Formats: sequence, C-alpha cells, structure tokens
Amino acid sequence: MPRYFLNLRDRNGLHRDLDGDVFGSMDEVRNDAVIGIKQIVADALGSGATLSEALDRSFEVVDEAGMTVLTISFAEGVASRSTP
Repeated sequence: MPRYFLNLRDRNGLHRDLDGDVFGSMDEVRNDAVIGIKQIVADALGSGATLSEALDRSFEVVDEAGMTVLTISFAEGVASRSTP
C-alpha cells in the first residue's frame, strides 16, 4: 500500500510530515485528514485561538514520489463528514 505525507501549511510556512502513513485508498487519506483537521481546530479553539486563526491552515498531501495529490483547507475539512 502507498505511503502519504500530510504536510501542514500555516501562516508560518510548510511543516513536513516526515513519517507519513500507509493508506489503502485516497478516500482513506481524505477521511484521515478531515479527522485530523477537526482535532487540530478543536485543540486550537480550546487554547484560545480565534476561529479565523484555527482555520487559516491546510493539509497538503503528497505521495512517496513527492507529488501533491490532495490539498484540503481546514475550513473545507471542518465542513466535511468523516467516518470513524
């Protein structure tokens, strides 16, 4: 199964996921990103960030070859459904 890296982009730049995770499909990658987004936003809001600050980020998902295969903004992720 392929490995994907969920790099985080925020106002400070790109924070690379050096380990990545193995996923069976792009649907699994997207679902994992949405779950992660919701957790990060909840943590940020709980720490006193404004909604704008919490949502001003995105995941840039790259494959093992370094090609970007998905970009998902935190605003889009919060509005998306995820499965456990």
